[in-house]
Amino acid sequence: MTVLIDKRDLDYDRLTAVAGADMFLEETDRVADEVGHILIAEPDKVNRFTGHLTDLKVDGAPGLTMAAAGDADDVDYIARAKAYVSSVTGAMGFGADEPAEFEPDPRVTTTSEGMHVVSLQQMLNGIEVWGMAPKVWMEGDGTVDRVIGDTVSVPANCPAMPVVTAETALAVAAAQAAEPRTVASPFGDDDLSALEVPDSFERLTYQPRNDQPMTFAKGPFDEAIPCRLVYLYMGGDVRLAWSFTFSRDNLTVQYHALVEADDRAEDRNAPQLLLFEDISRRIVEGRVFRRNPAESGFDKVPWPLPLNEYPTEPPIPPLPGFPGLWANVEDGHVATVGNNVLAVDASNRRPVAVSTDPQGNAVFDAPQDSPEQFVINIFFFCNQMHDLTMMLGFTEEHGNFQTVNPSGQGKGADPVHAFAHPQSVPGTANMATRADGTAAVMNMGLVRGTGRHTADDGDVVIHEFFHGVSNRLVGGLHDAQGLDELQSESMGEGWSDFFALTTRNFSQAQERVVIGNWLIDNPAGIRQRPYDAHYPGSFGDIGKGPGQLGSDLDYTEIHNVGEIWCAALMELTRRVATALNSKERGYRVTWQAVIDGMKLTPKNPSFLIARDAILRALKAMKGGRLTETEYKAVREAAWGAFAKFGMGVDAFCPNASFSGCRGGTQVPAAEDDS
Repeated sequence: MTVLIDKRDLDYDRLTAVAGADMFLEETDRVADEVGHILIAEPDKVNRFTGHLTDLKVDGAPGLTMAAAGDADDVDYIARAKAYVSSVTGAMGFGADEPAEFEPDPRVTTTSEGMHVVSLQQMLNGIEVWGMAPKVWMEGDGTVDRVIGDTVSVPANCPAMPVVTAETALAVAAAQAAEPRTVASPFGDDDLSALEVPDSFERLTYQPRNDQPMTFAKGPFDEAIPCRLVYLYMGGDVRLAWSFTFSRDNLTVQYHALVEADDRAEDRNAPQLLLFEDISRRIVEGRVFRRNPAESGFDKVPWPLPLNEYPTEPPIPPLPGFPGLWANVEDGHVATVGNNVLAVDASNRRPVAVSTDPQGNAVFDAPQDSPEQFVINIFFFCNQMHDLTMMLGFTEEHGNFQTVNPSGQGKGADPVHAFAHPQSVPGTANMATRADGTAAVMNMGLVRGTGRHTADDGDVVIHEFFHGVSNRLVGGLHDAQGLDELQSESMGEGWSDFFALTTRNFSQAQERVVIGNWLIDNPAGIRQRPYDAHYPGSFGDIGKGPGQLGSDLDYTEIHNVGEIWCAALMELTRRVATALNSKERGYRVTWQAVIDGMKLTPKNPSFLIARDAILRALKAMKGGRLTETEYKAVREAAWGAFAKFGMGVDAFCPNASFSGCRGGTQVPAAEDDS
């Protein structure tokens, strides 16, 4: 994500302006007395921009009644979460006279160890408070473990009716989205030409109430333009704004815009953009390259792959309809079209199809470096990652990518639409993820400097696929925009690099610590430094450039900052494997903790919030996947890995921006299992 316009005062310190840490802790104690159990609020877990607690630890809260707990469903967990949050809003940072309204996601996420997670969206007057979406962690019996994520105080008298029309705001936002721009990627820069914006956009759907979205015709953009009202916290005040999303160049470029809508607009006919950001996600039986042409043969593999070829364990109990067929067979032919993925040649929008023999057998076998082979390869990688992430818990109820969901959970109708382009594309490779129920779009193109195709490189396709995973699991089922702040988006890059590397390292003796090296024909790869145990970056370096670091390292850009997160997760994997004296178990435990951690992580997290979610996911394995002794060793290993990269217990950041990050190397005492 690249923030192009941001009128928020991200340096605003509401905690100091309103109350101060001492009063905050006193209020938490008061609320704890009211609810009759322990609440733990740590001063360094306050988002100073909002002045609200981002992590409220709970001990001793009652769960569901015995009758309800024995047969609880999503409705029960949602009701419990809403009621509990209402009882502790004072401890979170809300004043007694400040509205604290929340709308739950109707689906409850469950981690591999049985932790139930209810996602909430802060609302006011039926309108979303943008970016404020906490999660409630609960045990299986409904006992609340933690309330985590951002909220903010908003005045009860915020205007609910716009004085700037949606059409007027759209004209301003569309003009910005249509401007010519240079798109940067690790593979080189691409120039986007200007688009011609019409005088007006046809409104396709209307908005009878403020909390209901509307849609405008796409005009010169790729898709119809969604529009809704939101409240945007600016730092000290709140603005009513129109929210729009624009897509360009086959969704290789996407923009999000917030335009002022209230009576504070100086010119209602020419309202200002309050926030404008590029939210594009960039790097960024068939015969295929299973890794890339330099590291694997051009081999024929069965579709789908047998489950014993995956580094994970098959799900227990089995998932309905899993593993399903990758490619649909009909009328004597089979094509690169299936329940999980639709892969096509972008030049003609056609899949690759081959005929079947009388027994229904078929082989996808196209010449190397042909457009058909690129389609086949991207189809293989996307289906492989679909099945792998299903086994790790990215299932239908959690928003995975499928046309039909056999379990009946989730929305379906959202396979990955994978386009293999015969030429380069803006950003070289990308994955545009939308809300559950809307197809994701992946684009793979040529690297201009080498002529090599990203569809042939597992580094790139796996990296992009995991953008889809992280964007939906981290508070993003509603809109797939759970990673909007700078640290959050950086972690998206880090998670993607981590899985691209570790999914291959599991089965090879020598650990691979560079990414994208084959594509650019450079053994150093596309990142600043290798992801080995000597990676130099640290949490305290975030926001600093070469002049401050005394080297060529630069941590002012999301891909570079994401390297710190990936390096920490790589170190976590090594240390957990050592603690368990098993590489196989170490990788599997770490992968599961990272995926479960994403489920526990609220929208727009900082590194430290995501760190705590992984630690909590590991704790949930105690007594199950891990013995008591193993858990203690793994916990020590995890804290050691995070502390090595400046994310010790004494690390601090005021919010999820790049400002004010302070590294720390302390680890908690062994008996401190919070």
